[in-house]
Amino acid sequence: MTFGNKFSNNVISKIMLILRFQKQGKKKDFVFRIIAVDSRVAVNSGKAKEILGWYNPKTKQTELKKERILYWLNQGAQVSDTCYNFLIQNKVIQGKKRPIKISKKKVKKEEPIEKTEQAKQEQVTEDIKEEIKSETESQEKVFEKEETDLETKEETKEKLPEKEIEIKTEKQREEKTEEKEEEKEEEKDS
Repeated sequence: MTFGNKFSNNVISKIMLILRFQKQGKKKDFVFRIIAVDSRVAVNSGKAKEILGWYNPKTKQTELKKERILYWLNQGAQVSDTCYNFLIQNKVIQGKKRPIKISKKKVKKEEPIEKTEQAKQEQVTEDIKEEIKSETESQEKVFEKEETDLETKEETKEKLPEKEIEIKTEKQREEKTEEKEEEKEEEKDS
């Protein structure tokens, strides 16, 4: 019984490797490494199988391990488009350069001016209609409030005289009782 790697050599050889650039260094002072990495792994993950060289775009200096690059290519490693063009430029491999696919941001197509002007006019008319509706609704609400206020005022006015009469009668009673008390006091004094 042997203990060892869970994967057989066939499985390891079927992992797809790719030769890519890896950006290293500071923001405005960087160098590109050429690395062999599993295609499923992110470039900057640090899980590169091997570092195969480097390229400084400012000074145009390069250092490549040609034997190791050719070894990985013979093992079936793929090459990214930019790295492939770079290897052709430095005469490590031969062939035609590949077109590099650069994705551009989608730019909105400009609509004809007439349509946009019509759309703006329609939007303005719709806005005006909405404003008119909201104003009429608010005016109706104000009228309803005024009507209810008037009704309540009238009711209170109707109730007020009764209350005033009651208050007057109460005041009169109090006055009468006070007068009577005064009279009683005067009678006691005399």
